[in-house]
Amino acid sequence: MKATKYVTICLCILSAISASAQNCKPDTTIKKPGFYPIKLADGVVGIAYSQTVMVLSFKDTSISVGGSKQVVTIDSLKMTKVIGLPLGIGYVCFEPRCIYLPSSVRCIKISGTPSKSGVYPLKFAITAYAKIGGFLPVSQPDTIRNFSLTVTGGAARIAETHSNPTLYPNPASNELFVSGLPHQAPTLIDNLGRTVVSDWSFSQGLWLAHTAHLPAGIYFVRINVSTLQWIKH
Repeated sequence: MKATKYVTICLCILSAISASAQNCKPDTTIKKPGFYPIKLADGVVGIAYSQTVMVLSFKDTSISVGGSKQVVTIDSLKMTKVIGLPLGIGYVCFEPRCIYLPSSVRCIKISGTPSKSGVYPLKFAITAYAKIGGFLPVSQPDTIRNFSLTVTGGAARIAETHSNPTLYPNPASNELFVSGLPHQAPTLIDNLGRTVVSDWSFSQGLWLAHTAHLPAGIYFVRINVSTLQWIKH
């Protein structure tokens, strides 16, 4: 009887692992550490939503030891929480305890049925685990802020749901999105105060600028009377 129960438990575990593997097909072409895709798919109020986020853990990080910064090699990266998801949307990790190793690409699935429209800036709270000198364990919390989820439909308009302007991804390379600014296009300027992008396009509550042609560096997005810093890779 005990042997039968043991076999049954093992089969259940293997079935669960198999189901997870089928739901997560890592993109093996990803070589640069980070979270992908850069822009999440839009959702619609009342319609089931599903988005797979690929994760390739960073290999090193900077920590403060005795007042000085040291670069250490990361053993693993733990995703502790996704902050800012719309009501009705949740997430599932495909790794035990949401721990990701630097050796290969793994997945997080964001899914559910959103109940309210809006532009929702997301934060992936993470903790990096490493060892100083190869033996002293340390941890370093961080937050990935490059994402936003747009939900359309419903009675409320996107521009009215979140009034605080937000720009993302940051840092980024090819595209810059600005939300929460329905009536006037933002202005992207360089560190000398020169306007570098003027052909913004507006759709579904988001302003979009194509930035692939810009040199890497620090830029500023002027939004009404506010100015936000943006970094171009």
